[in-house]
Amino acid sequence: MQQSILGTRIRQRRREIGVTQSALALKVGISASYLNLIEWNKRPIAGALLRNIAEALNLAPDELDDTSEARLLDSLTEISQQPSLRALGVETDRTSELIGRFPGWARGIAALTRSEHEATSRAQVLSDRLSNDPYFGEAVHRMLTRVAAIRSAAEILSEYADMTPPQSDRFHSIIFEESRTLSTVGEALVAYLEKTDETDRILTPLDEVETLFDARENHFEELESATLDLTGHLTDPQPVSRRIKAEALVRDRMSGLIGDIVLDQPQIKTSAARSRAQRALFDYATNALLIPMDSLIVRAVDLGYDIEALAEAYSTEIRTVCKRLTALPRQDQAPRFGYFQANAAGTIIEMLGLDGLAIPRYVAACPLWTLFRAQQSPEAVIRQRALFPSGARFVFVARARLSGPTSFGKPRHYLTDMLAMSEADARNTVYAPERSTVVEEVGPGCRLCPRHSCAHRVEDPLSE
Repeated sequence: MQQSILGTRIRQRRREIGVTQSALALKVGISASYLNLIEWNKRPIAGALLRNIAEALNLAPDELDDTSEARLLDSLTEISQQPSLRALGVETDRTSELIGRFPGWARGIAALTRSEHEATSRAQVLSDRLSNDPYFGEAVHRMLTRVAAIRSAAEILSEYADMTPPQSDRFHSIIFEESRTLSTVGEALVAYLEKTDETDRILTPLDEVETLFDARENHFEELESATLDLTGHLTDPQPVSRRIKAEALVRDRMSGLIGDIVLDQPQIKTSAARSRAQRALFDYATNALLIPMDSLIVRAVDLGYDIEALAEAYSTEIRTVCKRLTALPRQDQAPRFGYFQANAAGTIIEMLGLDGLAIPRYVAACPLWTLFRAQQSPEAVIRQRALFPSGARFVFVARARLSGPTSFGKPRHYLTDMLAMSEADARNTVYAPERSTVVEEVGPGCRLCPRHSCAHRVEDPLSE
């Protein structure tokens, strides 16, 4: 993709400064026909030739070899895959030419589309809540109950004029108390409905903890530092024994630090959320002890972020590796990961989110995700190249594992761990899909998916 931008940029720059193709070819020591192939992206260019052409065009080499434009090409390619654009005949094969000739317009299209996606996401979140959120249903039920009580008391006062003053006062008191409660419920409901932005979803203890991890980008440097002095205590090579030892060390040495971190977080407001956050941070610290971050940053690159190879290298479980990869600090060129865990019922029971990957909160996710298919092939790592209705492409890597004790005659229960990454980031891993890899059309979930013709749809979309 990078090469397909360079030729167009060279051609555009040459025309801007009024240099003929023959003159430029002569100056850099190649034939005009070969330069023509380069300009039309039919020949690769790099190294000394790229530097010579850049110098002849009065450009620095990095002005041609710009990775930001490669990312822009990825974005526009994703946009072109949207169902709403397919019927318009968008020239997907000329996307690089658009970037090379009109980079401002290309960035503008990407920005407008990003803004539209964010607005659509907020609308979908609100619609999802209105249709499925149990909090909303309970609040409406409470309001209707109060309205019915007020109406009944008012009808009695209206129909029985001979009521004694004490009796009348009693019914007036009922109307007053029920009206006050109705007002309180109504104010709470209005405040709830005003939270349309994805980042304002602090409604339940789970929401509070998820918001904390999102704010920290799944990385807690104070816990990373605190585990450095404890790694020497893990000498057992067996994964189960190592985890038991790590959990004991965290419990004995780091409980106070974890408690202080939770108390200092503005996102954690309720006692239930504090308990949940402490458990989540205890698990984070245990994983940090099993896989030190400084070592992981280097070894993950060497092994291509291979979750099986990393699990073997650190004598630990794949789910631990997946969680640690989501905690990698943000660095240029380093891929970003999300993590999901699901049970046999298809319920997502744990999630460390990934930017741009929309997950339904109150309804089932798309059954076409490999997260839900992996249990058909336990212990095997399965890769999926997924295309969402927005045009966003992701690579999912899932593996089902046996959960809990088992023996002859007893049922086997599996949990599935799934690592998620954008397709662009996947190119820096062993999971980079080949061009021949099938692209599977998936969605966030039936209620949020606009693909009306999907054979696996079980619910109508919210947009209808």
